[in-house]
Amino acid sequence: MKDNMTIIGICRFSMIGRGDWKAYRNIEEGDLERIYQQKEQELFDDARMEARFLTFEQLTLASLDAQADQDFKLLVISSDRMPQTYRERLKKLCSSRPYVILRFVAPMHVADAQTRILDEMGLELKDCLQFRLDDDDCLSKDYIRKLRKHGDTLWKAHGAFAVSYPTVIYSVMDGPTQGLYRWFNPFLGVGVAVRHPQRTVFGFAHYRIPTVMVALTDPSVPSIVTHYGMNDTPRHAKEILAKRGMKKSSRDELARLLTRHFDFLTEKGIEAAGLNEPPARRRK
Repeated sequence: MKDNMTIIGICRFSMIGRGDWKAYRNIEEGDLERIYQQKEQELFDDARMEARFLTFEQLTLASLDAQADQDFKLLVISSDRMPQTYRERLKKLCSSRPYVILRFVAPMHVADAQTRILDEMGLELKDCLQFRLDDDDCLSKDYIRKLRKHGDTLWKAHGAFAVSYPTVIYSVMDGPTQGLYRWFNPFLGVGVAVRHPQRTVFGFAHYRIPTVMVALTDPSVPSIVTHYGMNDTPRHAKEILAKRGMKKSSRDELARLLTRHFDFLTEKGIEAAGLNEPPARRRK
């Protein structure tokens, strides 16, 4: 009998708990509550929450709303310590989208939260092609369609496999390196997908995934990654960005990709992604 493939994304929205965040590295169990309380103060800061709701709605959800293939689910995992006003706002945003499953969980590892929720949904890991997505990422409207195509090809032959889309438009929103960058980066977290019978997509360090299973990269489907400086990815000097192979680009240079893959973005979305032209240029 043919296995059924369920495509399901996992997005952490201001979740408190272990994962691949630096704050939790080398922390003993007895010290976790101190970190949780610290994260409460950081994550639920009003300015940060406004920025995250903006990107989540205008970029992340907008890109999923626009998918050519709508046969997928998105599991949004948030914290049960989130203030009620933000919980209600997040519920409203998610409830209007039939593909979203929203859960508020106590502090725990994201992989544990994911497996518990999948169990509640009656899904087994072996039947899932999981992809990860941050709440400030934006996928091509062809992402799910192409992921299903690759999944169908690899499904019967491999019990475990991964898919990555390495073409990235990296948007630094402020600071001395502000601007748009082209970046070829296989197995960056955005949109990376895994089928594995025992482990979730968050059970692997994302750059190590192609070292432990069959892995496919498809450069034809780009994504937009924004960097607002509100997570644990530091702002890097231009020399570091260059060393990583990031090449600064203008919107004109990116026009073909943006038109082909991200034409669903509204003016708010364009601004949230840092794709609008700088005022100095517009005045010319």
